Formats: sequence, C-alpha cells, structure tokens
Amino acid sequence: MRAVITVDQQRRFLRVEFDQRATVSDWKEAQAAFLRLSGETGIRRALVDVRRQMTAGPQLELFEFGRNIPSDMAFAVLSDLHHGDHEFVETVALNRGKYVRLFGSEEQAIEWLITQPA
Repeated sequence: MRAVITVDQQRRFLRVEFDQRATVSDWKEAQAAFLRLSGETGIRRALVDVRRQMTAGPQLELFEFGRNIPSDMAFAVLSDLHHGDHEFVETVALNRGKYVRLFGSEEQAIEWLITQPA
C-alpha cells in the first residue's frame, strides 16, 4: 500500500496520505485498514491526502470505489481541485449520499471534517 495512516486522537480523525504512485488499488487497501482502525478506535472520519498522486486508475474502478465508500463515515479529501479522477470519485460518492468532499486547503478540510457526524 502506498499510503501512511496516522490517528489524530485530539480531533478524532484518521489521516491517510498517499504517495505519487498510488492507484485505486492502494485506496482499497487503505480503506480496509481504515475500517479496521475505525473498529478499534471508534473514529469514523478521515482526512485523505491525494495531492501528490499522479493518476488513480481506470474510470470503471474509480466508479466502483466511489460507489462503495462507506455511507456512515466522513471523508475530507485533500486534492488538486482540478484532478479529474478525484472529482469523478467525489461525484459518484455524493450522488449516493456519501459524506465525501474535496478540498484544496487542509485547514478547510479539517474544519469541515470535524463538523461531520462521528
């Protein structure tokens, strides 16, 4: 997995940071790790940093990933706001009522994230 996951105990969210070679497969592995950590800690929010990532993968895989994002968790995603892969996943997720939002600013992402249901 091309990601590092840390826990922000004070603000009650998990931080997932992907490197430039990460793909949707790495997102799936990180999601499984997030779900395990969520079960252990009770934390149901994540700050996901994909700003360094070059490309995620084929559109069908991105669609499936966005469709399968857990509905009862919140994800603030730090991204280049004009990155088509990330915008596509956000749109798919939002169309299914998921708590996902793209941000260019870490401060704004955290501000939104900590107001979401935990």
